[in-house]
Amino acid sequence: MIRNLGIIFLGIVFLVTINLTFSFIGTIMAQEFEIPSKTTNDNKQGKHEDDKLVVVAQINLKNTEKSGFLKIVGVINGEDFVKTIPLDTLKETTKKLKVKFSMDKENEIVSAGKPDEFFVCAYHFKNTDTKINSNDKQGAIEYFDCNEGDIKSTTSPTQISLFKTTSQVYNKTSTYYNMYSKPQVVSFATLANETTKASKDVSNLKMNIAKNGDDEDSNNKPVKVKIIVPMEDRKDAKKIKVMAMLKGQIKSAIIDDVQTEFDKTGGYTIERTFAFDRNTDMGPIQMGDRFHACVIGQDLNPPEGSECEKRLIKHLDKTNALAAR
Repeated sequence: MIRNLGIIFLGIVFLVTINLTFSFIGTIMAQEFEIPSKTTNDNKQGKHEDDKLVVVAQINLKNTEKSGFLKIVGVINGEDFVKTIPLDTLKETTKKLKVKFSMDKENEIVSAGKPDEFFVCAYHFKNTDTKINSNDKQGAIEYFDCNEGDIKSTTSPTQISLFKTTSQVYNKTSTYYNMYSKPQVVSFATLANETTKASKDVSNLKMNIAKNGDDEDSNNKPVKVKIIVPMEDRKDAKKIKVMAMLKGQIKSAIIDDVQTEFDKTGGYTIERTFAFDRNTDMGPIQMGDRFHACVIGQDLNPPEGSECEKRLIKHLDKTNALAAR
């Protein structure tokens, strides 16, 4: 009898040990953060979990150095989400980060449904010094990834992945940056042999270099993004929201009376221009940075109450246009 009790006791100890071990490993391998919406925070009474729309971003950290911070930015169901996660607070063995976005299924703009579009971006910035000169191009584009997705379900979480090894988002923007954002290299050997012309060209070149290098006002000017919303197929729409994101900054505008907007413009296209601060907490906005835009409204259904598009910044001194829808 005592022998049997001893065997049972050892079995219980073994099962408890195994359970604790796997629980500990799971904590090390993956950590989870939840980002509730502003609406959820303001509503102290809250709603039942079944009334929430949930999106989970699976962020791969296998090749990510645990220094600096991650800035997670998303636009989902007409709401904006921003969270900064210091990487030194994570365990060195953490391989995956789960960021959970939770919000009401319905708000003043739209009621969530399949296949509404959304996007989430994650920026890894190693330098925590926010005072970065716009002329310093070295390391200006830090590692990041963005992913657009469709709401798969309004009753269970929608999954989206970031920092996958197959993602080309960072490569595309860094390639564009390297091609167009670096200063032109001029060889004086290629200048004309004529003394007068060469002297004039050199003089102009020096003036241009001085102007470009010393014009701080130009470096501090905001970067403008114009979102163009064609509404020919939604002539009866009443209310929409236009949102744009550039390097972690989110801007938005609500058009409360679409019909009045149509009367003002004499057509069925709505435009909104957003000005983004050139210098951000992740360094200056540069040519090649990726920006996103979403147009949200219940009257856009079907097929989608939220539609999103993206493009690369190609101009720092004039407006970058993007048609969304």
